[in-house]
Amino acid sequence: MESLLVVIPPDADGVDEHKVQAAIDTLRAEADVQAVRVRLPGELDGALHRRGGRTVVVAGGDRHLHSVVAALHRRNELDDALLAVLPDGSGRGFACGAGVPPDPDVAAKTVLAGVERRFDLLVDCRGSVVVNAVHLGRCPARGTPGWWGLGGGRDGFGDHGPLSAFGRPARRRGSVRPRALHVRIEADDEVVTDFDRPVWSVAVTNGRSAMSSASSPRPGAGSTVASCAARADGHAELVVGFAVDPVSAARHWLRRPHPIVRTDIQTVRAREIKVCGQRFWMTCDGQDSGTEQRCTWKVVPQSLRMVVPAA
Repeated sequence: MESLLVVIPPDADGVDEHKVQAAIDTLRAEADVQAVRVRLPGELDGALHRRGGRTVVVAGGDRHLHSVVAALHRRNELDDALLAVLPDGSGRGFACGAGVPPDPDVAAKTVLAGVERRFDLLVDCRGSVVVNAVHLGRCPARGTPGWWGLGGGRDGFGDHGPLSAFGRPARRRGSVRPRALHVRIEADDEVVTDFDRPVWSVAVTNGRSAMSSASSPRPGAGSTVASCAARADGHAELVVGFAVDPVSAARHWLRRPHPIVRTDIQTVRAREIKVCGQRFWMTCDGQDSGTEQRCTWKVVPQSLRMVVPAA
């Protein structure tokens, strides 16, 4: 009989509690299931320490999957651990790109009847992992009210600030408009942009992005969606949103029912991506990851073992 450890965060990204319980009941019908509700990072470490050879099933979205993968990475147990996901129902994020059904109960059947596949991960120069995507933007001035993108985080078990497509800050009532960021960006040692061309946002994604041109920006088009193949091809995708001149931005504001700043977007595929310059904030897999003046991301191929649908 298959043995499973189901990790349930207290705020599983809006997943209905009854749906989570129904999914666990589906798993228990055919497997030995230990369900653990995790509230603090220490509790997560304790649950993973006692998992034995159980498959780790994560209930929730990208930030909860990130927390479990990051904990296994810190413990040097990632290569020995098989993971599965009961998604948040949104149809976005890593689970969607891996082909996992968005409904938790249907996803539970995938856990029982699926197959193991290996996916790439990103690891930055600090040793932190990225499962799906990391977004960068300019740090706010001290005391700036209503700033976006700097969420509570709490290692994946708290709220996070709203982001629209690829880290472009979502406007809040009373907030100031985004400010341009001056950085140097290299992809596989090739310069993508330098300090003289400001950007609104930068994203480094594990796979191919859902939005790869400037022709289709829309409010709320948030998560990266990539095919299984794109998530295991040894490359990350860099998405750079360049700042535009005020006249073009004003015209775009007047044209659209939902005012957002128009950007020119460039995408590049690479194995290593470097960003340095003006201090920037980072949101990794939906949770605050602090601020840096330089950071490097490298693809670690085939380093994440996941259960996905057989076909």
